[in-house]
Amino acid sequence: MNPFATFFVGASLLMMLLVYVGTAVHTTKRRVGTLLIILTAFSAIYTIEAMKLQLGIDLQGGSEFIVQLAPGKNDDGSPKAVTSSDVQQAIAILEKRLNADASKDLTMQPEGADRIVIQMPGITEVEIKEVREKIQTVAHLEFRRVHPDSQAKLEQIKARGGIKEPGWIEMFYSTPITGKDGTVINRSELVRDSADIEGKYVSKAFRTVDAEGNKVSLQFDSAGAKMFDELAAVHYQKEMAIIVDGQIHSAPRLQAKQFGGRAEISGGGGKGFSQQEADTLATLLSNPLQNPMKILSESSVSSAYGQSSIDQGKWIGVAALIITTCFMMFIYRLAGLVAIVGLVINIAILFGAMALFGFTLTMPGIAGVVLTIGMAVDANVLIYERLREEMEAGKTFAAALEAAYDKAFSAIADSNITTLISALILFLISGGLVKGFAVTLMIGLISSMIGALIVTRVIFMWVVDKNILKKIHTTKIIPDKVFDILSSAPKFIIASLVVTAISFGTLAYKGGASFGIDFRGGSRVDVTLAKGKDIPDTDFDALFKGLKQDDGKPLGSYYIQRKSAGGTENLSIRCEENSGAVIQHAITGKWNKDTVAGTSIATVGSVIGSELAKQSMWAMFAALIAIFVYLLMRYEFAFAVGAIVALFHDVLMVPGLCVLFGQELSIIHVGALLTIAGYSINDTIVVFDRIRETIQKGTGGSMRDMMNEAICKTLSRTLLTGPTALAPMIVLLFLGNPAMLEFAMPITIGVLLGTYSSIFIASPLVLWYAKRSGTSLKHQVLDAQIEQLKAQQAIAAATVAAGKK
Repeated sequence: MNPFATFFVGASLLMMLLVYVGTAVHTTKRRVGTLLIILTAFSAIYTIEAMKLQLGIDLQGGSEFIVQLAPGKNDDGSPKAVTSSDVQQAIAILEKRLNADASKDLTMQPEGADRIVIQMPGITEVEIKEVREKIQTVAHLEFRRVHPDSQAKLEQIKARGGIKEPGWIEMFYSTPITGKDGTVINRSELVRDSADIEGKYVSKAFRTVDAEGNKVSLQFDSAGAKMFDELAAVHYQKEMAIIVDGQIHSAPRLQAKQFGGRAEISGGGGKGFSQQEADTLATLLSNPLQNPMKILSESSVSSAYGQSSIDQGKWIGVAALIITTCFMMFIYRLAGLVAIVGLVINIAILFGAMALFGFTLTMPGIAGVVLTIGMAVDANVLIYERLREEMEAGKTFAAALEAAYDKAFSAIADSNITTLISALILFLISGGLVKGFAVTLMIGLISSMIGALIVTRVIFMWVVDKNILKKIHTTKIIPDKVFDILSSAPKFIIASLVVTAISFGTLAYKGGASFGIDFRGGSRVDVTLAKGKDIPDTDFDALFKGLKQDDGKPLGSYYIQRKSAGGTENLSIRCEENSGAVIQHAITGKWNKDTVAGTSIATVGSVIGSELAKQSMWAMFAALIAIFVYLLMRYEFAFAVGAIVALFHDVLMVPGLCVLFGQELSIIHVGALLTIAGYSINDTIVVFDRIRETIQKGTGGSMRDMMNEAICKTLSRTLLTGPTALAPMIVLLFLGNPAMLEFAMPITIGVLLGTYSSIFIASPLVLWYAKRSGTSLKHQVLDAQIEQLKAQQAIAAATVAAGKK
């Protein structure tokens, strides 16, 4: 897109928004708002078409590696700390290794002091294996003299019981040879115990072909050429071992006293290089890593698996939208349709913003979009319930509409800000796929406020002005009656304690098995079978029998989880850290695409797992503290205490219940818990906002009576927003793949708990704390109202004074 056009459109939208917010003229607000909505929607759709959405590795296929640089060595052999220049050098070298012809979409960026994140979308499974090997290969090249009587000396050492020859060590060839009788022989040589020439003096390496086959030709720099010729002159007609990563590749005889800065490597063990082997070795030798690398985590997804996730995401989004539309139209009739129009524009803005700013859509991001569909309706329900109350109080439709939007704004703003706090913390502490969820959630919250507070309001302006709608018809699900809810609080608190005990007991019983690979390390291979296909567990057992990890160790333990979604069978195979790639390769080698539609693999090292566990704890702690501080700024202390205890109630219950229902805790659950924290506070704030309003009205009665009245006034809204948020999550539960299920289950449990706790836990705790501490909530709320009025009057006076000047 043209940057000038983007700037012009953005500036125009900002100016129209300022005019819309600032004008008090009804006609101007309606017309400017209409232009703002049309231009915003058109710009969003055009941006999506022009710039396209960037798809994450988990949707388009490919791999993501997080690698760590190990300390190098100084000239005296002592450890050398990893520096930022080492990281940048490693990135440059990996760029040449992994993308020599610049044909791949490769991105690399440093993470922390000694790590690099490598993303390679669109590569095949075969390429993934090659990439894995290239990353971990140091390619330390060196030249060492071979002992003149190498084989005889090795026999003597063996006869002496392994007593070494001073100044010499035994090294094996990289490739064994096969004897005449078919036995495999691992040949070795006795070479100097230190390098005669280091590989750092090699300036260039490339594959060559002659009558003997493929070889790797080396060119030394000026210093290396001089050193090599001096060595060749002294050791003419003697063997020189060419060693890569501690293995002899060849040990040619020095046939000349001067080589002019050139040398050749032929295949070791009497076997020549294949073309691919020669090309790979040449690439590695041209770009040797000074610091060894270890893969801390890996995530690889086949393109078929990614496409399957996209297809599922589309159908899930459509299903969630249809369910939400039917629900809103059943409850609010024509007004419900207005809310859906706002929701559609909200989704367009969400995707348009992601395309414009280059944010990546991931699989958890799709779940975030689906969740946004449910949560976006929450603001509309709050407004519509207010609208119904105002009309029942005798106001005209136009006056009731203005009052509904004004009175609902405070609760909508507070609830969205607290959810934004959770999303922002999730964005800051998370990485990879979960960050994609945090991005969609943050943009979704902002766009949903635009949809509810601007789009629907402007539509209603036209509807009212043109006399299309004079009142709204709603389906009441709760009668207008005050229930003594607080009197039953002890029973509900006891029930909560019992469920909490079950949750904690489940975690204690399961112990370490409660945590997935994200926290304890390991691998998970996800397999999507073709429609109508099935593979029994016994077939997998037979396939995996006898398999070994890349390092030769046994495959280790594994177990298989199954889930059917939309007629498709999805399997998750949990296994040890070094077994995932072997299992994935075995599956794709055994069954073709007619049986196995696609696979993905996630591998997390124990180091990363331990760090993620600590980060998750800090994230939850930081989110709860931030929300508590915000509540203290906006509400009295008793309300803040009640809200934060109810929040703990919701957040602490969910992990144990998820484990009870067969899930393992992962980083996705951290994202879900932070989302639950926002949703739970959202519900509680609406109730508390109404309690304060009831107190300010001075309706009389005891504090218990006023709180019961406020809770019952919001009961209809609370019980309506729960299903709208739950409907998309239930669709995810039944139609989503394992990754989406991992997110949908904790959110479903959390929404149910959040709806319950805002009514039966938070408010009773406020009343209990006020009584125990001797706090007069009525006086505190009224005093706060007086202070707010004084502040408003001061601002108005200052504005008038500024106008006179």
